[in-house]
Amino acid sequence: MNDEQAAEGYREEVAELVGRLRKSDLDLRSDATLRLERLASDIRRWNSSMNLVSRKDVGRLVSYHFGDSASVLPLVRPDRPTEVLDIGGSNGLPGLVLSALSPHIRLKICDSRHKRSAFLQDACDHLGTGATFEIGRVDSEIFTNRYHKSFDLVVARAVTKLKRLLGWCLPLLKPAGKVIAYKGSRCFDEVDQAVELLFRSGGAMIMVLSSPWAQDCNPLRLFAIAGLSADPEVGMWAG
Repeated sequence: MNDEQAAEGYREEVAELVGRLRKSDLDLRSDATLRLERLASDIRRWNSSMNLVSRKDVGRLVSYHFGDSASVLPLVRPDRPTEVLDIGGSNGLPGLVLSALSPHIRLKICDSRHKRSAFLQDACDHLGTGATFEIGRVDSEIFTNRYHKSFDLVVARAVTKLKRLLGWCLPLLKPAGKVIAYKGSRCFDEVDQAVELLFRSGGAMIMVLSSPWAQDCNPLRLFAIAGLSADPEVGMWAG
């Protein structure tokens, strides 16, 4: 199957996904459908050698993985240039999906898996959104110093527990920046474990939400959203 045939196989599902997002009154790229088709084709083509998603999930790449990745957009609604870091997204999820959809997202992916660099280079080039990637460890002193207070938004899907993730991410946020962790049914337990760290961060906040239509693609999806308030008097809160 060539790239054009692979993209054709996902066309109907991608069009349905983008149509649902447009009904949420989101500011999307005019060619979001085409870009997502390219991404789906690339993931399918590389999957046999890279194991980007499980083989049983290739058939539901758009309905499950793309839908789940995109379900954060109704929560953040970027409407201006937004510097986004995707931690651990070397399979293109969620970062490249968000970059394909939103004209405002300026994406960087950081992952330590060197073997996926060829896929990331190929996918970023084909996507044509200016997305970049860096092979390395986000918890390293080098990365932290280089990108201190550089990002408006950090996203992580199935990476690590929330307490550890926030320890990595909070130093990377701009004032009023946010971390969004894609979580499941144990989200509230992880929030409880992260409370002490959030208090120590000063002006940190956290809440747990579900996207208006996350349930359609992942019935257990919750988002832990944490960040540094622009007002240092604002403390931790949860909902």
